[in-house]
Amino acid sequence: MNDKIKRSVRTYCNPISFFLILGFVLTSSTLFAQNRVEGVIYDETNTPLPGAAIMIKGTSEGTITDMDGKFSIDANSSDVLVISFIGYKNYEITVATQTFITISLQPESVGLDEIVAIGYGTQRKGDITSAIASVKSEDFLVGNVQNAADLIKGQVAGLVITKASGDPNASSSINIRGMVSLIGSSNPLVLVDGIPGDLNTVAPENIASIDVLKDASAAAIYGTRGAGGVIIITTKGGQRQGKPVVSYDGYYTTSEFYKKAEFMGPEDIRNGLTAFKDAGYDTDWLKGISQNAYTHNHSISVTGGTDNATYAANVTYREEEGIIKSTGNNTLKVNFDLNQYFLDDMLKLNLNIVKGIRKYDLADPAYAYRQALIRNPTLPVYNEDGTYREDFTVLQYLNPVSMLNEKIGENRSEYTRLTSNLTFEPIDGWQTNLMLATHRSFSNSKSYTTSQFYTAETNNRVGEAYQSSYNDQKDYLELTTKYEKTFSDHRISALAGYSYQSNMQESFWASNYGFLTDYYLYNNLGAGEAINDGNAGMGSGKSDDLLIGFIGRVSYGYKNKYNVLASIRHEGSSKFGDNYKWGNFPSLSLGWTISNESFMSSFEWLNNLKLRSGFGVTGVIPGDPYLSYQRYSGGANYFDGTRWKSGTQVISNPNPDLKWEVSEEYNVGFDVSVLNNRVNASANYYWKSTSDLLYYYKVPVPPYKYPEMLANVGEMKNEGFDISVNALPVKLSNFQWSTTITASHNKNKLVSLSNDLYESDNFWNTAYATDPISLPTHRVEIGMSMGQFWGMKSVGLTDDGYWLIENPETGEAVKFNDDIKASEDYRQYLGSGLPKITIGWNNTFTYKSFDLVMQMSGQFGHKILNGQRMFYENNSIQYNRLKSAANDVYGVAPLANNLTQTFVSYYLEDGDYMKMDNITLGYTLKQSKYLSKVRVYASVENAFVITNYSGLDPELATNFLSAGTDDRDKYPSIRSYTIGLNITF
Repeated sequence: MNDKIKRSVRTYCNPISFFLILGFVLTSSTLFAQNRVEGVIYDETNTPLPGAAIMIKGTSEGTITDMDGKFSIDANSSDVLVISFIGYKNYEITVATQTFITISLQPESVGLDEIVAIGYGTQRKGDITSAIASVKSEDFLVGNVQNAADLIKGQVAGLVITKASGDPNASSSINIRGMVSLIGSSNPLVLVDGIPGDLNTVAPENIASIDVLKDASAAAIYGTRGAGGVIIITTKGGQRQGKPVVSYDGYYTTSEFYKKAEFMGPEDIRNGLTAFKDAGYDTDWLKGISQNAYTHNHSISVTGGTDNATYAANVTYREEEGIIKSTGNNTLKVNFDLNQYFLDDMLKLNLNIVKGIRKYDLADPAYAYRQALIRNPTLPVYNEDGTYREDFTVLQYLNPVSMLNEKIGENRSEYTRLTSNLTFEPIDGWQTNLMLATHRSFSNSKSYTTSQFYTAETNNRVGEAYQSSYNDQKDYLELTTKYEKTFSDHRISALAGYSYQSNMQESFWASNYGFLTDYYLYNNLGAGEAINDGNAGMGSGKSDDLLIGFIGRVSYGYKNKYNVLASIRHEGSSKFGDNYKWGNFPSLSLGWTISNESFMSSFEWLNNLKLRSGFGVTGVIPGDPYLSYQRYSGGANYFDGTRWKSGTQVISNPNPDLKWEVSEEYNVGFDVSVLNNRVNASANYYWKSTSDLLYYYKVPVPPYKYPEMLANVGEMKNEGFDISVNALPVKLSNFQWSTTITASHNKNKLVSLSNDLYESDNFWNTAYATDPISLPTHRVEIGMSMGQFWGMKSVGLTDDGYWLIENPETGEAVKFNDDIKASEDYRQYLGSGLPKITIGWNNTFTYKSFDLVMQMSGQFGHKILNGQRMFYENNSIQYNRLKSAANDVYGVAPLANNLTQTFVSYYLEDGDYMKMDNITLGYTLKQSKYLSKVRVYASVENAFVITNYSGLDPELATNFLSAGTDDRDKYPSIRSYTIGLNITF
């Protein structure tokens, strides 16, 4: 979307404008002595500007233009009207005797003065030298939005967001610029108002902006946590001299299965297409475990302020049902922010409170879903005596209704985050801030499986109860001081600071079984008989770690042409070995705004052209805090000649040289705006190398006490590009169309995993298909990229329904048998499950008071392993099968009814897709005396997909080691229909 138009929408939706109108109405008793002034505001092309703000100078009274650029306001003849529109120069005019005013605003450099969040502060967009993208709240997607990722899906080039599951308790998968670690996390660091959090920390309705630091020159200031990129979430705040603004956002959603797998039904059973015997019933097992799923979400916000204080409060409640029973949740989130100014604004105190309470059902929906598909559709759910119909003679063949009904449990969690900032600015431009924060969270999980649950028969555990609790405490301290100064043609900013983060986690769990009654559930663990036999379980744990950093950054700009930014972080962590407690993470980036050079003045069609380049060093920190030590674990029981006793055993070797994984990244890019800023583009090319990869290596015992050693040895490389283009193809008085296209590409390579001290195999197999196939589907190999499928290549079928497998060395087609299945000699690379290209496409249409948003995303150049076909197109299984199992394979015949289940290339499909993620149609009602905004909308999420993939949904989570695997037990995707209402008073 064009920056000017973005800002137009932002101004039109800006709470400041709305409470100005409210103030105007509430002070109407003074207006009768004033004159009515009307007018029209145009842009430089004489097109009316909707959403332009008109204020009476020196007051908080004002209004905004309607969709036709018109306004009316009561003002005295001596009043001065200030007309403002983001992206345009302010215009002032004295009312005098005028009753109708026509004004044409002149554009500024589009978007260059916009403020963008960077590490430990903000920066003017025109000074940015790194790969940073920003999305404001007016551009967020609406509808059934679970967390922050849903707001910006497909809108940030290089940020890959996928939603692979319809489970309401599952989160979106997010990744920036590929895989950076084998055993560490490749996820970005998420900061909420500067404090580490996650995409669920605050309600989506309370988010003002989301800024994405994509390259290392921007993320290096976060050191060991920045290798996966950084996502900065900024919440909404109050405004000084702002009268109270109350807003309500609510919606109601209903969901359905996006697509259902076509398994054989009762008629297929009766026609002899399976080995099932007709039991005489017509049972829809999937219907038995599913339901009409409804969600309602309500959010109330209050903002305002005075000369000396601002406040903002938000309360959001969400209740969501899963399409599969027993998978729902409800969440309450509260946010309160207060700013108090002292000593003529020399001192500011900020207090922020975030509180979240969540409850969700504990169930095993994926396994229940599998059982619903493979169950004989002619069997009843219940026997005549009311008990569940089961057949335990067949392995892993269970009643799915029983699985959900007879497991009772829930998880309750809550968190509280308290943040205080004390900001002292003794002179203009020099600001020192002390931040103190703490984040406390607690969760409790409890479950009980009744005497009718399947484990009572399969594991002889009649009535099994479990409880666990988890406490987490994180404390933060940051002290930063910065100085900003603009003089003549120079703009300089310097930052220095110290950060401290302490983490502590505690856990406890206990279990028992053999209860004489189901009455107690999980509330009387000691009543189970297993405790008398020594078979009850109990455990606890505690861990802590410390992270300390010293930071420094300097940025300099000259004549809005040349910019440079340099930063360094000196960081230490208790997670590292004694020899490597501290590390340095520098960065340097440069920018050249060519369009501001004098020799470019003749290029009137070119509004902005900027070249950028940057280098930075980031890191990946280990997850466990004690990996550098020799660790012990219980469970090593021994017999002392009289009785069994509990002992301990070594589970890791010490490594004083353990350190962070180091990621060095180079980025070059450009930003360009042309045709009166109607077309804007930004592109980046990057290459980064992660060295000192952590990996487990085999070592001899003795001298070591454990046969594996965790060490920093390997190297991995990523390179790619991302590009975004936003344009305003049509702009008329009553209609406009804006569009944004994003595209990204990443190529990954594992360079090495050995050195002089530690040596590994050049490859290993991973991502095993579960039984009865029990084969790896992927291989990781030195010199190759992640996500490579590894298996047998099927090239045909024999007349009797057996696979013909290609011999990789000779090219000969060999009839499949169990020896070939077990042999590595018949396996080869079959393609990649990682997409080569990821794209997003957003279109926004406005016509008078109507708006229509269509957001699409897609991935191309990869393969998908269809897990359901691999397991359920085999005619030898004892379970229900897909209807396609009766089809000819390779045009020859159906698979033989005694063919061993296996993984072959036949089950790999073209994974290309383009999906309509969101369609939203809205209507904004005209302003009234008491309401500054009323908007109603309807949206469809996951509307449709264009693909050749035959499975349920080609959109999969980003999992580099098992990329492209569409698991048979995946919670099915859903399509949601939403109606919503936004009201601002």
